[in-house]
Amino acid sequence: MEMPPRFSLAGKHALVTGASRGIGRACALGLARAGADVALVARSAEALETLAAEVETLGRKALARPADLADPAACEGVAADAEAALGTIDTLLYAAGVNLRAPAEEATLDQVDGCLDLNTKSAFAISQAIGRRLIAAGRPGSLIYIASLMSRGARPTTIPYGISKMALAGIVRGLATEWAPRGIRANAIAPGYVRTEMTEPLYTRPDFHDWVVGRTPLGRWLEPEDYAPIAVFLASDASAVVTGQTLYADGGWTAAL
Repeated sequence: MEMPPRFSLAGKHALVTGASRGIGRACALGLARAGADVALVARSAEALETLAAEVETLGRKALARPADLADPAACEGVAADAEAALGTIDTLLYAAGVNLRAPAEEATLDQVDGCLDLNTKSAFAISQAIGRRLIAAGRPGSLIYIASLMSRGARPTTIPYGISKMALAGIVRGLATEWAPRGIRANAIAPGYVRTEMTEPLYTRPDFHDWVVGRTPLGRWLEPEDYAPIAVFLASDASAVVTGQTLYADGGWTAAL
C-alpha cells in the first residue's frame, strides 16, 4: 500500500504491546501496512505467531516476543530483543492493559497496584528503555499510549483502573516536555467504548449496549480497526508538531453533555 510521504512509516521499527488482540492487534497491522517493521508483544505466544505471519504477508519484518508486562522488570529485555531483531525501535504503541473493578469502599491496594504495574509502570519502563536507545543513537521517535475515557472522568467501580489511566497522562506530558528537544514525541489515544474481547461482557448486555449507543454521538460502538489510522498518524511525520496530547477518539463521548 502506497502512503502519502508524510504518512509513510517506511524504514521505521515499531514495538506494539498488547498486540495479540483488540486495539493493539489492529494498530500493529495498521503500522505494518504503512511500512513499519513490528515487534509484537503480549502473553500469548500462539496469537503472536499468527499475527507475525500476517505482518510478514504485508512484506514487513515481524518479531513475536511473548512477555508478561505485569512485571515492569520485563521491559528492558523486551526492548533489547526488539532492537536486536529489527534495529533501533523508533515507534512505541503501548496497548497492554488490565481493568480490575471494585466499588470504592472495597477496592484493595493490590487491585490498584495490579492496574498501575501493567497500565502505567510498564508503560514508563519500556518508554525509558526505548528512549535511552533513541537518545544514544541521536534518533527521533514517537511514543503512543492507549489511554481511556477514565483518563478524564470516572464511572462507579473504576477507581483502580482510573488511577492508572490518569497517571498515564502524566507520563505523556512529562516525556513530551522533557524529550521534545531530543526529537522524541509522546501522545496518547483515548478510545471510547470499543468492541473487544475485554468488553464482550458489556456489549452483549442489551441494556449496556443500548446505553453506549445512545450516549455516543456517532451512535455506535467503536471498533479496534478505527484506531489503526490514528496510530499511523501519530507515528508518522504527518504529526511532527503533535506531542504531549491525549486524543479522545471516542465517537464524541467527551464532547456531549
